[in-house]
Amino acid sequence: MTTETTLHHSSTSDWSADELAAIREGLELAVVRLRSEITVAGSLMARAVSESTLEVLHDEIDIAAHQEELLQDAIQAENTAAILAQTEHVLARLEAGFYGVCESCTESIGRPRLEAFPRATLCMECVR
Repeated sequence: MTTETTLHHSSTSDWSADELAAIREGLELAVVRLRSEITVAGSLMARAVSESTLEVLHDEIDIAAHQEELLQDAIQAENTAAILAQTEHVLARLEAGFYGVCESCTESIGRPRLEAFPRATLCMECVR
């Protein structure tokens, strides 16, 4: 038995089947919500960039403020996409049986950390 397999078994044994199902459900709901947020943000940004929107901006201050808003929206969309990718990654690890195993050192991730941050893929030692 490999170290990762051994850790996998000790790590998953810390969680009941019901707890793992609840974690999976929470992560799946987060994926749906995040995808929805990305879709809404994309359509709002598309509308904000349309020619009719730009026509009503009359001076340089309006244009600069509008560009700043677009930049903030783009950064928010990028952050949301990154959280979505991380959430999907953790779901894949959960399905593969590696939930709660640190990706860096293969030690168990502490239960309190996972309860506070279910998307964690690193133990506290590796985060530091």
